[in-house]
Amino acid sequence: MRLRTLPAESLYEEMRESLRQFLSDVDLEIGLDGSTRIEGARERIAVFFAQNSDGPDELLDDIYVIGRYVDLFARYGELWRLIAEEKFSASWSKLQDTLDSLRLVRRFSNINVSGLEEQLVELEKTYPYNVFFSIGALVEQFECSICGLDIDSFECPHRKGQLYRGRMAVGIARNLVSLDHVAMVDQPEDRRCVVTYEDTGEQFMVVRFLSRLLRERSMSISDFGFLLFSKRMKPNPGYKKVGRNAPCFCGSGIKFKRCCIAKSQIEGDHVDITCRPLPIERAVV
Repeated sequence: MRLRTLPAESLYEEMRESLRQFLSDVDLEIGLDGSTRIEGARERIAVFFAQNSDGPDELLDDIYVIGRYVDLFARYGELWRLIAEEKFSASWSKLQDTLDSLRLVRRFSNINVSGLEEQLVELEKTYPYNVFFSIGALVEQFECSICGLDIDSFECPHRKGQLYRGRMAVGIARNLVSLDHVAMVDQPEDRRCVVTYEDTGEQFMVVRFLSRLLRERSMSISDFGFLLFSKRMKPNPGYKKVGRNAPCFCGSGIKFKRCCIAKSQIEGDHVDITCRPLPIERAVV
């Protein structure tokens, strides 16, 4: 069983064909900002939820998960569209949105999302981010998204991150009192908090190359597999050939022959983007 209730299983099976077709459209159009297939799926889920609003908790929670499963694919299509359009900063945030949907589906069901997860985790490596920011702030209270009470109080019966009849309990920060600190971390709670680079910056060199491959149709989205990192020798852009006994161009004050004469080539990082097809059957199972 992928979900806990048979009616939800039936709804899930109903969604699968639309999502298969949606992934084909994503490949064909190099991502999608929107889709009638996705909107149709969302409308069907909303109707199904309304029809079963008096049903058991497990059914309503399963319907919620199916909704987030559809969101996962919608965000997936938007992500690749942003990459193709070279909107790399925005695509990083969309990638995190997509992974959030994926992890929620994995947490609350046995729906297999491993194929998409492997591809998205590898896609993260094409971005330049390895240092993130985290803030500490004093707020008056965190309001429960379900009952409106202080979610950390004894009066609120809900726990953060749990489902209650098809609704997620989250704490909404109310009334920021003061900013306590800003920290630089490598394992943040929110990976969207990064230094903002221009989309044209050299920091996006790898994902920009991937974008070009997609636009030129040299690679399809479903073909993107993984990255192979290596070291290779490349021309030293700062190298200057001067007389052997002249002062070295690097400014060391040492003769060229005893300093940088052998440094016309330097070791640099190299990345190969390799194909590992992601069959639709593996992405939508």
